Amino acid sequence: MIWLLSVLLSTASAKGMLTKISSCKTAAKDAPYVMVVKQWHLPPQTVTKGFKERYPHEKNQSAIYISLVDKMKAKKLDLVVSEGCEGEINDEFAPVFNGWSIYDLKKIAQTKSFQKTLAPIPMKLEARFGDKLDTFCGDNEKLIQEGNLRLSNLRGWAGYYGRLMEKDEPEKKQPFVESAAALLKESKDSTPEQLLPKIKEKLKSELEAFNKSLADRNDLFVKTLQGHTFKNAAIVIGGLHANNLKDKIEAAGFGCDIWEPMGYAREDEQLISEFQKALSAP
Repeated sequence: MIWLLSVLLSTASAKGMLTKISSCKTAAKDAPYVMVVKQWHLPPQTVTKGFKERYPHEKNQSAIYISLVDKMKAKKLDLVVSEGCEGEINDEFAPVFNGWSIYDLKKIAQTKSFQKTLAPIPMKLEARFGDKLDTFCGDNEKLIQEGNLRLSNLRGWAGYYGRLMEKDEPEKKQPFVESAAALLKESKDSTPEQLLPKIKEKLKSELEAFNKSLADRNDLFVKTLQGHTFKNAAIVIGGLHANNLKDKIEAAGFGCDIWEPMGYAREDEQLISEFQKALSAP
């Protein structure tokens, strides 16, 4: 089955690889159009260069790449905006992601296996098309780190909340009670019942800070769009950005659709949704 998927991806066009899940409200007839493409990607520090390991991300990454290449071939793509980095992606672009530099990618950009190379898709498009396509990073490193920290804190506090809610024998739960109390700067003699409301408040504040970091980054993506002249653009972005980004693109007067590729995983979206539901409960 894996070899069959590989063959299909190597010969497929964009048809059916992306699914439209929502759209901006109708913009002016001649308004520039933006594809917001949700992606599931590896952490940038995961090195894929030189490795033959198969990653579950490959399916969605290949689907996005093939779809945007087809847009380029049809002359329906002028600008690509990337998350995760800052500045223009060109021959002078210095950052290395997943072990790949822009120089490394350019050396293999015309090979048949290039679509399966797990590196940031905007970098791959720049490597393949060069001056024929404007490719920019629209992100901010400080905000990226802020969001990662808040998401990590959310997971940590959720772990404490879950442990303190369990019906374990008191002695099994006590180490978690004492650890949570120390982090909250509460008495080590605090009970789970005393700590749970305080942990819930921590969860609420971390979620608010996380959502703010997403919204602030989305402002930068829209600013990047506004700083360029185009008819058709694509933003390749993590799915957590999509809903808020759609609202901001719409407010800026652009047309847009939100697209989800084959193989996309909704794990982080589901996690944040579960946090929101749990924290809104009385």
